[in-house]
Amino acid sequence: MANTLRWSEEQLAAHLRRAPEAEPAQKPAAKRLPVAVGTVAPPELNPAMNKTEAEYAGMLEERRLRGEVAWWRYEAITLKLADNTRYTPDFLVMLPDGVLEIHETKGGFIREDGWLKLKVAAALFPFRFFLCQKASKKDGGGWSIKGV
Repeated sequence: MANTLRWSEEQLAAHLRRAPEAEPAQKPAAKRLPVAVGTVAPPELNPAMNKTEAEYAGMLEERRLRGEVAWWRYEAITLKLADNTRYTPDFLVMLPDGVLEIHETKGGFIREDGWLKLKVAAALFPFRFFLCQKASKKDGGGWSIKGV
């Protein structure tokens, strides 16, 4: 107890007279969570979809409303495949079990460089990759969805 202060009652009273009065104890303010710095762009500021992508987005939204898809976004991520080589898939889709899928939409055909980027991305990243091609009206319409 060598570091203990031992004041007489007179010394304590004198100290309290000299010390400024303390503010009444206030409840500590509720701790606020940090706020994200970024903002969510309104849909009108997102990149414009072509007709095929817009139709596929409508189909994804229907699936979300039925509970088959938990979440989806258009051009949500860009993957780096190599130096100076990037790939931005059309849709990032999350299933109800949390699995993430990449959905690349195409009209009737896919160019060789697009197919190559899709195959390389599928080999490098831990997502399920799908090529979603719009079938022609003479073929009955709808979508042909193939795993990569």
